[in-house]
Amino acid sequence: MSETDDTEEFFGEKSSQKKLSSKNIIQNDEVLYISTNVEIISDLLNNICQENKSKKQRQNFLFKSFINKNIPSISVKDYILRLVKHSKINESTIIILLIYIDRICKINNFFLTYYNIHKLILAAFIIAIKYNEDNYYSMQIYSKIGGVTIAELNNLEFEFLKLIKFNLFIPEILYNKYYNDLMSLKSDSEEYESDEDLYDIKNENDFMNNSKKTKI
Repeated sequence: MSETDDTEEFFGEKSSQKKLSSKNIIQNDEVLYISTNVEIISDLLNNICQENKSKKQRQNFLFKSFINKNIPSISVKDYILRLVKHSKINESTIIILLIYIDRICKINNFFLTYYNIHKLILAAFIIAIKYNEDNYYSMQIYSKIGGVTIAELNNLEFEFLKLIKFNLFIPEILYNKYYNDLMSLKSDSEEYESDEDLYDIKNENDFMNNSKKTKI
């Protein structure tokens, strides 16, 4: 994956943002811990989008802020890895991100595609950080990491909050359910040589209830 100077290329239009200052991001020569949870969640979301490629979704103007005209040039996995790499976050924040994306899709009967997933991830990421982290960067920094302008990032955050009905609270029992299911996927994935066939998801928006895979 490219370094921070490629942020403006993700969504097809160049941003006016300057390059990230080396003072504001995790440096490449630092020890970076990328959790296996990130890999699993990335693969899970990617597979959901892949499943939905042949489906037609009725136009939903509520989600117009999240829909790109073209599929972004960066993959789902690389985008999440980029967000994590350049942000100092707890592992639990990534799980909260997944919960929020699952919640917004269920509330609005909306499903994920390669045209909307990146901006939904970015908005959920920002909101999860603010909900779960004691310290976080400015929106200017996150806009550069995410490859959008500050104005667009603020709008994505606000629209996501409206669509999720400002319901950000996560009961411990719900968090534990997602966590345990992900741990199960992590354990199961070690039995397979390829990540491409890890998941058999029949309901594209019900991530955890359909997290069981079929053995090849």
